[in-house]
Amino acid sequence: MPLRLAADVRVRRESWGLLFYRQAPHKLCFVKSGDWLQPAHFDGTWTLETIIDDVSRRTGAPPEIIARVLPRLTGRLIKNRIIADEIR
Repeated sequence: MPLRLAADVRVRRESWGLLFYRQAPHKLCFVKSGDWLQPAHFDGTWTLETIIDDVSRRTGAPPEIIARVLPRLTGRLIKNRIIADEIR
């Protein structure tokens, strides 16, 4: 399933990773992902598989390591309603 930002959530690239934020109610989420994740990964067109391929291609990280870490991270973001994995 494609991953997208939840309603009213914005994401900003920082030197250490991504900052997800919501204006009301005020909520911040810091993801220390380095160069792995990009805001575009959560525009509703990327799946876990395509993000893994992109991160591996851009950073040279082994896909097996990314595939082990990324589902846990996105699972926490989904649980905290930062991103959504359903079709709008």
